[in-house]
Amino acid sequence: MAPEPQQRAQRSAAPAAAPGRQVPARPGTARPQPAPARSQQPQARGQQPAARAQQAQSRPAPGRDTGEFARLVQRNTVDVRDQRRGRKKRNPAAGKIALGMAVVSAAVDASAFAVFMGGDTDFAFGICFVVVFLTLIAAVLGFVAAVGSFGRWYGAVGVVVAFFANPVILIVLLVFVAPEVLTDMGGTAGSGT
Repeated sequence: MAPEPQQRAQRSAAPAAAPGRQVPARPGTARPQPAPARSQQPQARGQQPAARAQQAQSRPAPGRDTGEFARLVQRNTVDVRDQRRGRKKRNPAAGKIALGMAVVSAAVDASAFAVFMGGDTDFAFGICFVVVFLTLIAAVLGFVAAVGSFGRWYGAVGVVVAFFANPVILIVLLVFVAPEVLTDMGGTAGSGT
């Protein structure tokens, strides 16, 4: 469908902005804006080398706002607003899982110790093997969480708890700290009833 003749006339009669003419005001502004003149802007090819160098020096280097830098130096502070926006808060699930596994392994280790004191050494040693692998998994997961910011403090505490809940570490600590406890653990064969 062809536009009506009145619409065609309005389109062709629209004034083009010439380099010295005023452009009609934009909506929301009170005065008409002057149109930019093309002839006033220097061309890069036709400029003299000195003029190009002067123009390059007048422009600040990309990423360096000297006014902003001077303001920060005057206030003796650093603007960290942009840094906070860029960081996403990571999910602390890995650190919490590591801490939970370390606490569970400590509880299972305590139950293995109770079974051992009850006299069933084979079952206690079996539980200890399971606890060794459980504490290793908890310690690795806690280390990953602490280094990768996935629940940093949960992961760090999980690593420490998993380290001290490991039966091998507990036995080594008992050998160095209180060796007399280990001699009485297996029960005395020569004790009279």
